Amino acid sequence: MKGNGFIKILLISCFLLILIAGCSEDEKESTAETNSTQQEEGQALDEALVAEGEKIAKSSCIGCHGVDLSGDIGPNLQNIALSKEQIVEVLIKGRKTMPPGTANGNEESVAEYLLSLK
Repeated sequence: MKGNGFIKILLISCFLLILIAGCSEDEKESTAETNSTQQEEGQALDEALVAEGEKIAKSSCIGCHGVDLSGDIGPNLQNIALSKEQIVEVLIKGRKTMPPGTANGNEESVAEYLLSLK
C-alpha cells in the first residue's frame, strides 16, 4: 500500500509540473508559428527546437520518465522508436497512463528533442 501512495504523489507532482510548464498563451502561439515555419522549410532536427524541447522535457517529463529520460514510472525515451509524428500524437492525445496535452502546444519541439537523443 505504501508504494501506491508514493505513485499517486509522483503522478500528482508530474501533473503539477505539466501545469506549471504551461507558460503564457503568447509563448505558445509564437512557438506554434515558429514550429510551423521551420517545418515548411524542411529543417530536420532544428537546434532551436531541440533546445526548446529540452527545456520542456526537463520540466515536464522527468517526473515520470526519470532525470535522464531513461525510464522510471514511464518508459525510456532515449533512442525512442517512434517517428516525429507519432511522438507528437502521443504528446497531444496521451497513451496508457500518460495524460494528454503534456507539451502544452510545444509538441514539435519536444519531439525534435527526443529524436535528438538517438
